[in-house]
Amino acid sequence: MIRRAELADHPWIVATGAEAYRDLGDYTRILPSWLEQPGVLAWIDHDVVKGRGRGFAMLGFYLDDPTAHGGRAEVVADLLALAVLPEFQNRGIGTKLLHHVIEISERVAPPNRIQTLRLTVSETNVRAQALYLRHGFQIVDGSATYDRGQRALRMARPLVWKT
Repeated sequence: MIRRAELADHPWIVATGAEAYRDLGDYTRILPSWLEQPGVLAWIDHDVVKGRGRGFAMLGFYLDDPTAHGGRAEVVADLLALAVLPEFQNRGIGTKLLHHVIEISERVAPPNRIQTLRLTVSETNVRAQALYLRHGFQIVDGSATYDRGQRALRMARPLVWKT
């Protein structure tokens, strides 16, 4: 079951993200700063039988740089994080969380005129890249970097406006 994360879930999200992204930087610092932002939503894939989380996704909505859009600030959707605990990987949980994020993004896209859902993924994380490619994301820019200088790829997928 996917449920909306609550404030009480934030320590679990930070610990899970820090474990999942330990090779990519200090996510014990990064994730709390994202969770504090008003436009960031998080969801947890929760195993109701065992009563524990298996993975999470974070989605941010915010105004992009107006200079990039002819002087107009545009709302953008950014998949900030998607992580599944190692013992639950390869069971479709990441795919389920990704579908949820895409569905939410497409639901809020029309009134906010959001055209794309974007994300940044480590250049070495080929499993995640394959997941995103299977779900309509394309590489748009290879110039972004993570903490500690790891190369990352910028990916995006168009959003279908549901009316």
